[in-house]
Amino acid sequence: MKKVLAVSALSLAFASSAFASSYVTGNLQFHTDGLHGSDITSTLEAGHTFTNQLGGLTVYTEFDGIQLGELEVESTATQRGSMDNVYWTIGGEQAFAINDNLWVAAGYQHLLYQGETLQYRPLVKIGYNFDNGISISNRTRAHINEDSKLDNDYRMDNRIAYTVNEELTLSYNNVYVFAGNESEEYTDVFKKQDSMDHELRATWTRNGVQPYFEYRSQANGVKIEGSKIDNHAFVFGASYGF
Repeated sequence: MKKVLAVSALSLAFASSAFASSYVTGNLQFHTDGLHGSDITSTLEAGHTFTNQLGGLTVYTEFDGIQLGELEVESTATQRGSMDNVYWTIGGEQAFAINDNLWVAAGYQHLLYQGETLQYRPLVKIGYNFDNGISISNRTRAHINEDSKLDNDYRMDNRIAYTVNEELTLSYNNVYVFAGNESEEYTDVFKKQDSMDHELRATWTRNGVQPYFEYRSQANGVKIEGSKIDNHAFVFGASYGF
């Protein structure tokens, strides 16, 4: 299962638009399970928002699954766990401000793996910012596989955040993936299954570098070779707008 993006580019653009139009963000993820091929992985992302008459166009690129810890090769067939197991995403999202509180967006992400196209990912978003510091949003994204033998997946991110004060924001993101079926030539070991992630984050929303800590409970509902996945990730990251 593709790992969750470290930071939603559009959400970050909205959060930091009062300060800057460009950003970089990165993190270190410490895993309790070999789900991602290594016990320590990293994600790096950078983007820029262009203001236009419709709202704002954010373009970004992300490198996900950078393996820094001890490798755990899951399969000699797929070579997951090798050092080149890095996912590269190139994407863009156009935001539309309906009013001071309601916004929508549409975008596209192109996912590459080992230099080749892996998935095409169109997406839509909708969000609402309440005046009391609470904000809610949904992102629905299709995972259209380059490999025609694989059915497409669909992922939904439902996020709620609360701005405690000028320096602290708390958020919860529920990630649900509706997995398509695989070709019969794939073994049951790699059979795709619906899954759910839970992500809890605390962000220090100071000027300049904004550190954050996140706890993730990942791949709930997934079994590999009859064993239930039980991955807990502890994420330390930071974002910077300029």
